[in-house]
Amino acid sequence: MKLFTWLLRFWVGQLIGAFTKFADPSFDQISASTLADLKDDVVYDNFFVDGALMRKMRASGALDEYAGGTVMQTPFMYDRVNGGAIAPGSDVNVMQKQILAATAFVPKEYVEQVPLNLWQTNVINNGPAGKVKLVDLYMTNAVMAANTDLGIDLYRHGQSAPATGSVAGARQIFINGASEAMNDGINNSWDSGVYTTYGGQTRNGAVTVTLNSVPIWAGTQAGVPSQITYKPILEMYLNCVQEPDIGVTNKAAYAYLLERQETKQRFSVEVDASIGLSGIKVLNAYIMYDKLCPSTKYGTLLPSGLSQTTAIKPSTFTTATLTAAQSAISNLPSATSLSSIGEVFFWFRTRGWKVRPATDPEYNFNFTPPVRSQNNPDLIVMFFKLGINFYTVSPRDNGHMYGIGF
Repeated sequence: MKLFTWLLRFWVGQLIGAFTKFADPSFDQISASTLADLKDDVVYDNFFVDGALMRKMRASGALDEYAGGTVMQTPFMYDRVNGGAIAPGSDVNVMQKQILAATAFVPKEYVEQVPLNLWQTNVINNGPAGKVKLVDLYMTNAVMAANTDLGIDLYRHGQSAPATGSVAGARQIFINGASEAMNDGINNSWDSGVYTTYGGQTRNGAVTVTLNSVPIWAGTQAGVPSQITYKPILEMYLNCVQEPDIGVTNKAAYAYLLERQETKQRFSVEVDASIGLSGIKVLNAYIMYDKLCPSTKYGTLLPSGLSQTTAIKPSTFTTATLTAAQSAISNLPSATSLSSIGEVFFWFRTRGWKVRPATDPEYNFNFTPPVRSQNNPDLIVMFFKLGINFYTVSPRDNGHMYGIGF
């Protein structure tokens, strides 16, 4: 801390010297005789942001620890037994058929790096002079970084490559997020991907449409975003088989919804007591804005290094070739270059999502013991590690749209 104070005084002296044209002495009387005002353990966070969706996930009971196994397997019914009305006394052909399938996901590893210089932490930033402990600062930062990485990746996908789409890319090392979950294997999700499988299970085959969630394009047939209204928000809510419990969008689309309210106040802003955040009430769910949600308008306002692996701002793409029947619900124009993705909106049923951290302490939101460098006596490094995945057991209870404008 003495080094920090000396450097502070030095640069203050240099700044004053630049204005007074004095090169010597380096310190004026005030900077040489007066300490800086520095509070103990107070560091303002001008980098990270908290997300409404992650808070709702934590509150909804989505946590389901992963104790090991080759995959995280979830059985689901995709068909029914034979039966129905018959004429009394008539014979029936009895046949057993398969009605059960499963999805399977693998854990994904996330690691945050915490390198520390022992000379700085143990000698300089020490004792009463160490107002902000660098070790605590870096460890806290690592936890927040991991939370942010998950909060951003939750809107993306975790597959090796989607069936089509030039933007989505190979992301098999990431969690299996919303863009692949909320897809039908035919229409493009907001990140361009067409995801013909989910959890290793092929969509639209033997399991028919039971794993499908149709992405909705809110723009025009010319590929241009359109004004958002209450109609598509409500219709997508009702299209979810089980009611969603939170609507999530970015600040731009949230503002558009409020700004387009009619005099009769179709939308009402209330507080969701479960997470202590206010939102626009639609039936039994609240629409909230999440600063980590992809945004065309505000995607560049966040610090550029907030995520080192995932872009927050959507990229444009050309849609898949679709038949009229395939685009009847999605409203996506066929083989059309979208001039802008616009803003993105999601309905989540978080109670149907699984947050699966590993139970092993090494990979359960934990720091590894410090490792010393072999060629630098002052350098150590710790890693904040977690093995985890996010997925939903029922994609059809969720939905998303893009192409939102004002």
